[in-house]
Amino acid sequence: MSQEVDEGQLLRENLFTGDLLQLPAPEAEGPGFLPEWFTGPLPALIFPPLADRGVAEGDSVDLQITPYHLYYGALRELAETADEERAEQLRRLALEWNATAPLEVCELARLHVEEDVETALLHYELAIELDENLYEAHQDAGMCEYALSSADEEEREERLDNAETLFRRAIELRPTAGLSWWSLARVLADRGTPEEAQGCLVQFLQSYPTGDNREMVEEALHGGFAVQEPSDEQRAFIEAQQMAFGDNPAGAVELLQPLAEAYPDAGEIWFVLGAAYRRLDETAEAERCLRRASRLAPNEPFIWWELARACADASQWRASEDAVRRALEMDPDNPIYLCDLGRALLAQGNRDGAEDAIRRAQELVPEDPEVQAAVAELEKGSA
Repeated sequence: MSQEVDEGQLLRENLFTGDLLQLPAPEAEGPGFLPEWFTGPLPALIFPPLADRGVAEGDSVDLQITPYHLYYGALRELAETADEERAEQLRRLALEWNATAPLEVCELARLHVEEDVETALLHYELAIELDENLYEAHQDAGMCEYALSSADEEEREERLDNAETLFRRAIELRPTAGLSWWSLARVLADRGTPEEAQGCLVQFLQSYPTGDNREMVEEALHGGFAVQEPSDEQRAFIEAQQMAFGDNPAGAVELLQPLAEAYPDAGEIWFVLGAAYRRLDETAEAERCLRRASRLAPNEPFIWWELARACADASQWRASEDAVRRALEMDPDNPIYLCDLGRALLAQGNRDGAEDAIRRAQELVPEDPEVQAAVAELEKGSA
C-alpha cells in the first residue's frame, strides 16, 4: 500500500456506494503488495460506479487499478461475504495492509452517523469483522441499532435484540464503561422490563465505584431514560472530533478550548484537543493536553500512544518511550505501538531493544507500510 493516502480518499468515502468487482487471480506471480497465500479472485472497489461512467455491458475499460482499489475492495467484500474461509482471507489481507483498519473504519462510521445511520452501522459491523474485540465498534453499533429501532415498527424487536447483544458485548470488553451499562438498561426499559433495567444500573454502580459516567447512570436510576436531544456542547464536541482528525485541526481547537475550561475533568476532551494541537505542530500544547488526558483516563492506550508521538515530535525520546510502553501494557501486540517503541529506543542508541520491538511488529504484519518504514529505518541505522 505505497500510494499516497489522498489517492484513495474517493474510494474511502464511498466504500458502500462504489461498484465491487471481482478480478481474475493473477496467472503468473502477483503484484509485490499481494501476499503469496492470498488465492482466488481479487476484489476491487470502483468509484464512480461503471454505470455513472457510461460503461455498457461488454465494453472494454481501463480502470487503472491501484493497491487502494484492492484494499477497499477487500474491506467491502469482507462486509458482504457469508463465506467464512473467504472472509478469513480478506480479514487477514486487510490487516496486513493496514493494521489500524478497524479504528479507521470506525472513524468513517462516525462521519456517516449524522447523515445515514444505516451506512454508519455497516461501517461499525465491518470494524467488528476486522477486530471482534474493538469496544468502540460494539458500543457505537449498538447505538445505531437502537436509533433504527424507532424508525421502523416492523423491525423494532429485531433491532432491539441486536442492540442488546452489542451492548452486552461492549460491557464484556470494557466493564467499567458506564455508558454501555446505561445503554443496555435503556434497551431493557424499552422492552418492558424496568426491574431488569434498574438492576443493570445498580450492578454497575456497586461493582465499579470508579467507573466512567457514573453521574449518567445515577440520573437514569433515579429519573429514568428521558429522551433528550444532544446539547450544543455535545454537538460541538462531535464536530471538533471530526475536525481534529480531519482537515481542520485549528477549528477543533477553537471549539474545544471552551469545552476544556467548562469540563476540566473530561479526559476525552483533552485527548482530542491534544491531538488537534499535535496536527498543528504545536508540540508543547499537544503534550500538555495529552498528559492531562492520560491522568484523567489512564487506561486508554490510544491516549498514551498519541502522547508518545507528541513527545517524539519534540525529540523527547525517553518520554516517548515511557508513554508508548504504557500503551503496550494494555495492547501488547499492536504493531504500530511496537514500531514507535523501536524508533524511540533507536533514537536513544538502544539498537538491540529497537530491533526486538520492530522485528516483533514485522512478524505480526510484515506487509504493513508503517512497519516496513520502521524496518527500513532500523536497517539504515545499521548500515
